[in-house]
Formats: sequence, C-alpha cells, structure tokens
Amino acid sequence: MKAHLAVSSVDRAFMDFKTFTKLFSGSPFKPLLQHRELILDALLHLNQQFHNLNSDQSFNAHSSKWIKAFPGQLEKLEHETLQRLHQPFITSQPKDVVINTLQIQSALAHEICRLSERLGYRPLNLPSELIVPINVLARQFGQTTCQLRQGIDELEQLSASGYRKRHKSSLHRLRKQLALYTDELRDTSQEIRLHACQLERHIDPVDVALLFLILDSISDLALWMRSLIVHLQN
Repeated sequence: MKAHLAVSSVDRAFMDFKTFTKLFSGSPFKPLLQHRELILDALLHLNQQFHNLNSDQSFNAHSSKWIKAFPGQLEKLEHETLQRLHQPFITSQPKDVVINTLQIQSALAHEICRLSERLGYRPLNLPSELIVPINVLARQFGQTTCQLRQGIDELEQLSASGYRKRHKSSLHRLRKQLALYTDELRDTSQEIRLHACQLERHIDPVDVALLFLILDSISDLALWMRSLIVHLQN
C-alpha cells in the first residue's frame, strides 16, 4: 500500500522532471529533459553568433561545428523519448503531456537551427545607422535567452517543492517577464525592418534580404520561447 502511494505521488508530480528521472531512469522524461537542456545550451551558442553579426566572426568554424552536430543529437533524444513512451512502465504515462512538450521543444530547436544557418551565411554589410539598433537587438536577444533559462530553472524549483499552487504569483511573474522580453524583441525587430526599408537603396539587396530573414527567425524564436514557458507552467 505504501509503495502504491509513493508511486501515485510521483505520478502526480511528473512535471518535476529532475526528481522523476532520478527515481525512474527508464521513463520518457529523462531523454525529454536532456532534449530541453540541449536546446538551452544551443541558445548560448546562438547568442554568441548573434553578437558577432556585424563582424567577420559571424561565420566561423566553431559555430559551424555545433550546428552540424545539433540536429543529430536532437533526433536521437526525440527517438528515445518516443520509444520509452510506448514501453510498459510502472506508472501510467501522460502521453499527451510528453508529446506536446516534445513538439514545442522540437519547434524551438528548428527555429534555432534556421536562425543559426542564416547568421552564418555571411557577415552583414550594413550602414552605420543600423549598427546601434542591431546591437540593441543582440542585447535584448541575450536577455531573453537568459530569462528563458532562469524561468525554467525557477519552474523546476517550484515543482520540486511540491507547492506549485501556492506559488501562482511567482508563476505569473515568470510568464509576464518572458512575455515582456519577447515583446521587446519583436518590437525592435520590426523597428529595424522599417528602418532598413528606408535605407534600402544604400544597402546591398542580398544584405537586405538576409537581414529580413534573420529578423523573421528572431521573431518566430521569441514566440516559441514564450510557448515553452506557458506550457511548462500549466
């Protein structure tokens, strides 16, 4: 009876991934958590790429190396997560939660790959009027990625405490903060786009097209960051 209650308690607290995976190493949450950690690490590489956007360093061997390895590592963890999900397990599997989380994480990873590739095509040759806005955008991007990691860490701590319902204000604050960062990121992206249109005749058409693609990817990535926090919060 005690064993049954212990398992039920763990099952109810399945969103505390780290605790769950320690107790049940064969659960799908272990590769799912590793999948998420890999994405958060990739954002650090992406952030460095973005800060080098206006220099020759934006196209370098280091960036090329990690982006080439990233999809294969993700695919392996996605396959392992789905494989474990359909195996017999001591507790009932919340399959919809696992699949939905994996889908959001995979979408976020896809945007990371796309933005990294676009950042690595070639250094942008932009007029001086766009340098400051681009630097502001790079700083905001770094703040947003840091906020995402911090928010996920705080959610894990709240989940581990077992009192998530008592921390609704903290959960709301996390969501509001990330929403603020992502909105600022998208607003700055739009401002740069409008400014670039005004200067279009002074910029190489290839640079204009590539800049717009990068700005599109940043906006999409920001939305998926917010979606992940909202999903993990529920």
